[in-house]
Amino acid sequence: MPINLLRKLLAAVAIVGMLASGIGIASFMIFGGRGAQDAVTAPVRTPPKPPPPSVPTVEEFRIGVVVTAQNCDPAGACVYTYTIDPKYIGLHPFPEAPFTVEYEVLGGHAPQPGKFTVTGDQAQIFKDVQIEGPPGAALTANVVRVFEEPPAPAPPPPPAPPAEQVPAP
Repeated sequence: MPINLLRKLLAAVAIVGMLASGIGIASFMIFGGRGAQDAVTAPVRTPPKPPPPSVPTVEEFRIGVVVTAQNCDPAGACVYTYTIDPKYIGLHPFPEAPFTVEYEVLGGHAPQPGKFTVTGDQAQIFKDVQIEGPPGAALTANVVRVFEEPPAPAPPPPPAPPAEQVPAP
């Protein structure tokens, strides 16, 4: 009997030990281990370097067309008044130098060219532009080209002051 009692006692101690260690590990994982574990095992993440400023490409602009008015003649011709809604979808910052985006509005009787200039983060666009088209026309815009504005020429230097003339002796 003493051997059976000893086996039962050792089995009970082993079960209690497993339960205690399981509870300890679980509480460590839940309450105390997160901050210490993250600090030890998590790699230090540095944000990626932003791309350098550059002139955007044609693919980095989307231009919506917002029709603000429509005047249709009973004969069938319509005049649409619209404003463009440009959106930049690129990832790099704009250059410091101004650049121009050329586009064309489609859906009227003929494509209508247009352009706007971006300086810094501001775009100068025309509002309430008119185009003739058929009744029920759906106006869209396609970007044709993006180019950097050439730098303004430097003003000429001021003329030199006239030389002082001294009479000969």
